[in-house]
Amino acid sequence: MQISKKVSKVLLQVLLIMGITYIGNVIQTVLHIPIAGSIVGLLVFFLLLQFKIIPSKWVNEGSNFFLTTMVFFFVPSVVGVMDVVSDINLNFILFFSMIILGTCCVALISGFIAEKMVKTARYGNGQN
Repeated sequence: MQISKKVSKVLLQVLLIMGITYIGNVIQTVLHIPIAGSIVGLLVFFLLLQFKIIPSKWVNEGSNFFLTTMVFFFVPSVVGVMDVVSDINLNFILFFSMIILGTCCVALISGFIAEKMVKTARYGNGQN
């Protein structure tokens, strides 16, 4: 019973996140914004969390599910690259090197910011 309760909770949270992303797609389509609809959805989601319209506990376990399964979303990209290995020349090697360097920079900066946020949440910001 406990497992089904947790699964349904995660499923509802994932559906909420996906619903907000879908709303972002609708906003992008209606307003003809030159940014991807999923990015607009993430911005809407961020604003909803920042203004405490949606408490973070409503999406905590669903977002953790997405983070733990994120690696599976990149598998089709890697398989697609394997189809064009014979066409790779120096430009592609430089391009992929820049992608790897950029990914490492994003991972390091994200980790640094997350670490700072955890310290702030754990020790408070002095206003308690």
